[in-house]
Amino acid sequence: MPTLRDEPDTPPATPGTVAPPRSITVVADALFEAVLGMDEGGRIVSVNAAACELFGVTSYPPPPGEMIGQTLLEATHVRALSDLFDAAMTAHEPRDTELRLVGGRERQVRARVTPVRDSLGGGATLALMDQTEIYRLRTVRTDFVSNVSHELRTPLASIRAMAETLLDGALHDPEAGPRFLETIIREADRLVSLSTDLLELSKAEAGKPEPIRFDLSQLLSDVGARVAAHAERRGLHLTIQPTLLSGPVPVEADRSQMDQVVFNLVDNAIKYTPRGGSVVANVEVSESNGAKEAVLTVADTGIGILSQDLPRIFERFWRADRARRFQKTEGNGSGAGGTGLGLSIVKHIVEAHGGTVSVESELGQGTRFTVTLPLPE
Repeated sequence: MPTLRDEPDTPPATPGTVAPPRSITVVADALFEAVLGMDEGGRIVSVNAAACELFGVTSYPPPPGEMIGQTLLEATHVRALSDLFDAAMTAHEPRDTELRLVGGRERQVRARVTPVRDSLGGGATLALMDQTEIYRLRTVRTDFVSNVSHELRTPLASIRAMAETLLDGALHDPEAGPRFLETIIREADRLVSLSTDLLELSKAEAGKPEPIRFDLSQLLSDVGARVAAHAERRGLHLTIQPTLLSGPVPVEADRSQMDQVVFNLVDNAIKYTPRGGSVVANVEVSESNGAKEAVLTVADTGIGILSQDLPRIFERFWRADRARRFQKTEGNGSGAGGTGLGLSIVKHIVEAHGGTVSVESELGQGTRFTVTLPLPE
């Protein structure tokens, strides 16, 4: 077990430099941050494994001629790091900055150079914290707020415009009055749907399901009964097939959340299938890698999804242009468009239960969603 003391197996430094004590190397290797040690002349005398990975060195310790003995600019090809070292050494105090590393996989890092001096001489340490994920989450949050604002603003603007028109006299118009009131109700329903989906998404992303044991095939039947009238109004053939099973499919999951998954998938299929089309949903038991799993399939003969759109359909607020146009021309039976959150909710819930969700689609032919859930022992 390594201890905080010098040990003799430290690799030798290059001529004119001082090798770091073994204890420093042990501590540095335990850090997630990339750490480099430089002498007073700015040449690298030590690196940890994270530094090698960050700058694309494939082995640790680095092979001769790579990093050790090189200047920061020679080793990293990032002038901003070399300039940061010079600034810290000139000021005799730490200096830090944020920068983007574009070699290989692009990363956003925070770099800090700290001058050091001991009985053996001077130098500095450079620590780099990878903040790529922090920046990604910050961007996601900003985009999310922007999207929510847009989704709220559109129906609110419509409600305001209709209300003003009614106040200007349309309220007493036997034709225009009811039409504007119907628009207000439709947009209000859209706001209710959005707020409901936002709450459901928040719960799904929290990843804290409350599992109980229940029959997934019975849940599918219950959802089918709820949407049957909706499908009939749309002129669709809805087929719910829990009878494909030899018996119940007992799963351990949050029943309320799984109800949301099944409903969202079946409701989506109904929304995007033209009159005269069909929607088929079933549950069966399958075996994968020696373990049994429940497989829920929802297939339709709807408008389909472009292949380039498939990777994005589980993103929050993302809706394909083709789907938007279809809803405008044919509607979805309720008078309100989707919120763009349904499939994102599905993905978060399924993954929180240790399952998977996938999609296959052919433009103009239809779409098939498949959800797998592990079965209890």
